[in-house]
Amino acid sequence: MPHALELKYGLTAEELLEAIDRRFRLKVALEGAVAEVQFERKLRIATREGWLADYECHDVDGMHDFTIVTVARSVMRVEVKTIRNRAKPQVELQKTRAAKGDPSSRYYDRQHFDVVAVCVGRVTGDWSEFRYALARDLPGHKQYVGKLQVMHTLADADAEGPTSSATSARWFSRFQDVIDAYAA
Repeated sequence: MPHALELKYGLTAEELLEAIDRRFRLKVALEGAVAEVQFERKLRIATREGWLADYECHDVDGMHDFTIVTVARSVMRVEVKTIRNRAKPQVELQKTRAAKGDPSSRYYDRQHFDVVAVCVGRVTGDWSEFRYALARDLPGHKQYVGKLQVMHTLADADAEGPTSSATSARWFSRFQDVIDAYAA
């Protein structure tokens, strides 16, 4: 039975996959979708196992990716990103484009999400592996008050306290640990 996309575009699954594989920007978009699906898989398991009360996925421009309800009834907004291909592991926190007349709109407002979940699969090969940080701990943009800095280096996960400098956030390798830190 052909997939709906095969029918819609008149291409086989193999041809669609080849089209993706030959186009850099399309692969980048696919990797973002893969990260979101992998993260949602984690949320489904956590909900089934009872250490997460509920979650909702959002595929809406201008909105965070997930809303999570912890068993303690805390509500957390999560933005999912993928790691950049660089010598040092980094995540880029900015939107694809800015609104006309407002160059600061490209940068995330500190209140846009509570947690960033960064898929590190591009580096490790394991697309189910993530690092997490609290938005409140991330460095702010130097030019725009209330906005987040664009590039963030992922320090060793679970290091005690802030890493290397006062402007670095603590990164976690377990989602439960960032939930606990959020509640603290």
